Amino acid sequence: MYRKRQKMSVASLGATILAAVVGAIVVPVPTQAQQVTVNPANRSVRDEADRLLDLGNGQLKEGKHREAIKTWLYAIGYYRRVNDQSAISYTLARVSDAYEMMGSANAAQETNRQRLRYANTLQDNGAKLESSNNLVSFDIVQNKLESATKLNKPTVDLALQNDQRLNTAIAMNNNGLIAGRYGDHTAAIKHYYASIKRFPIREAIGEGYVHVNSGDSSMALDDYKTAITSYGMALTIARQYRNYPLMAVASDRLIAAYLEVPNFYRIEELLQNRSSLALVMGDHETAAIMQRYLGDLYLSFGNLPKSRAAYQESYDFAAMLEDTSSLPLQEAYYKLQALERL
Repeated sequence: MYRKRQKMSVASLGATILAAVVGAIVVPVPTQAQQVTVNPANRSVRDEADRLLDLGNGQLKEGKHREAIKTWLYAIGYYRRVNDQSAISYTLARVSDAYEMMGSANAAQETNRQRLRYANTLQDNGAKLESSNNLVSFDIVQNKLESATKLNKPTVDLALQNDQRLNTAIAMNNNGLIAGRYGDHTAAIKHYYASIKRFPIREAIGEGYVHVNSGDSSMALDDYKTAITSYGMALTIARQYRNYPLMAVASDRLIAAYLEVPNFYRIEELLQNRSSLALVMGDHETAAIMQRYLGDLYLSFGNLPKSRAAYQESYDFAAMLEDTSSLPLQEAYYKLQALERL
């Protein structure tokens, strides 16, 4: 009965809530014939490289991604003058991270390829595994499953051989994502469980996202009870570490899962908390959307006063957006008008 009258659905919620590529500057990569011994002849050159590395770290913390990348590329130039390829490899990892934060996937991918070539030259298995895991992740996102599978198999083997717990956990999670993309969600869940067992305690947030992935596969199998358990674990971890992005993702997934059960009283609590979280994160649009869904929920119960209050909050939050003609504002307005006619 409630299903028919509710205004929410898994598809609409996911589409609503879960919703500038710059060119990479190519850094010369080493060949096997190059020496890997650091040249200590000019200490001032090395000091300047280190200074630029630290400066870039500070710029990244301030959200100045482009400036940080530019600074690190200058640092790489200085590191090349003293032939410190390990430092170049590390700095390339920072450059890749910054590109990814900017949403520049192609540049981040190319930078990872450059770092992987340095890692192979230096026989640095840690750097090799990090770069390989990142490249597999990019392939999965781009749905290049054959390429992802081919690269991930030796990555898992190398990580196990070197007892690299975090890199092993990430590679096993990638195995799960690949299996899920192929539609084999039962196998995907097995990979996710194997991944969770490998995550170091200090990397709990990464483990939380694997719980989310596992929940997604359970949802695909219509196993809503298991999905709720997995998403709940992710939310517990997120709350423990006060990680707002993971908290938001886990909450959104839980709402979608409870819509399938359904458990409208649990949905009410989650929507209220999600709206509050959106405000803490400065996301007034999502806060407005959550309040609108809350109003729909109260309306399905026949509780007009609560429904009106939720729609009014939705309108107020949407009015804080710069775009006064935004869709959330219009929808909240129409909801209020429709309620007045009841």
